[in-house]
Amino acid sequence: MDIQERVEIAILNKYYGKLLTEKQREILSMYVDNNLSLQEVSDELNISRQAVKDTLDKAVLTLKRTEEMLKFLSRDRKILSLLETNLDKIDESLKNKIISILEDN
Repeated sequence: MDIQERVEIAILNKYYGKLLTEKQREILSMYVDNNLSLQEVSDELNISRQAVKDTLDKAVLTLKRTEEMLKFLSRDRKILSLLETNLDKIDESLKNKIISILEDN
């Protein structure tokens, strides 16, 4: 998994991570957030490398399928793009509220 895919998975995890099992979240966090290798995760959790890979693959598939169905990330990216291109046309107080909301995310 290259860095771009890791970033995308981290973002999907932010949106849909609560749908994963505790073990899936733990392994995904170690692999994506902490940038550990499969072997390092395996050693840390005292499970086989194959078990780590299988759990990771299933978690990533769940996140991607959920986004395919719900499209929350896609929707938010479209909204952000529209806001960014039209920010100069928005009233100042509304602009500050939007910026505040975006900073919270």
